[in-house]
Amino acid sequence: MHPLETGDLSVNGIRLRFYDWGGAGDPIVVLHATGFHGRVYGPIAASLRKIGHVWSYDQRGHGDSDAPEDLLNYNWTFTMNDLGGFIAAMGWRGVRAFGHSAGATAIGSLACERPDLISRAVLAEPVVFESPSAPELGWRNPFIERTLKRRRIFDSVEAMYANFENKPPYDTWDREMLRDYCEFGTRATADGRRELKCKPEIEARFYETSRDFDGLGRIIRAETPMLIMFGSRPDSLGATLSPRIARERKSGRVIDVPDAGHFLPMEKPALVSELAVEFLK
Repeated sequence: MHPLETGDLSVNGIRLRFYDWGGAGDPIVVLHATGFHGRVYGPIAASLRKIGHVWSYDQRGHGDSDAPEDLLNYNWTFTMNDLGGFIAAMGWRGVRAFGHSAGATAIGSLACERPDLISRAVLAEPVVFESPSAPELGWRNPFIERTLKRRRIFDSVEAMYANFENKPPYDTWDREMLRDYCEFGTRATADGRRELKCKPEIEARFYETSRDFDGLGRIIRAETPMLIMFGSRPDSLGATLSPRIARERKSGRVIDVPDAGHFLPMEKPALVSELAVEFLK
């Protein structure tokens, strides 16, 4: 694996920590899900290096990027605009992109708003719904409540990993990706324990504001070629809309992956990588 290089970039008044995964060719940007960080998709980034130079970053409030205290600094429009700002600040146009969950929604939405910035994209489990009262948003309140109650401090990375490895949804994850989630999603405390880098209040804020962002409409209207993947299990957050997206989008493919849910990239990284490389190359 190429030694991971890091740096910082100012985007929309926020310092973003970015990661250079290496590779040769035109850039490919990997954008993470809410509550995650830019280093969690290592196996996928490694595969994408075969067809381009891969980059990722920690979104605002996540990982080692700036995390303003005021929760008004967080919503899905900021996520989309930060992605556009990152691409522009790097001096790129027409990049290829891979995103998961809200990261996928941001990529698909930016492709609609700024088609000059995204030339081709793979969206794994984008968060989409038909209206602010749609049944697809049934996950929202449980996610908010569970997030605000989640444990924030662990004795060690190993203790966090052991706590998660046999519990849903983490029990189906690739072990390397779970360990990276634990290691790079926490920081050392003064007493030597590990604390979540993304505060639960910030993560919950994104769930709270999800209903205010029309990701589905933007993804359908975008003319950029996209491969959109949904898991087929009930814990997928957008699979019910898969037929509509396939019917109404003009370019690309929609795939329903058997025996997979919302954490599709963590459950089937080899399959997701293979499909992404084939589509983006």
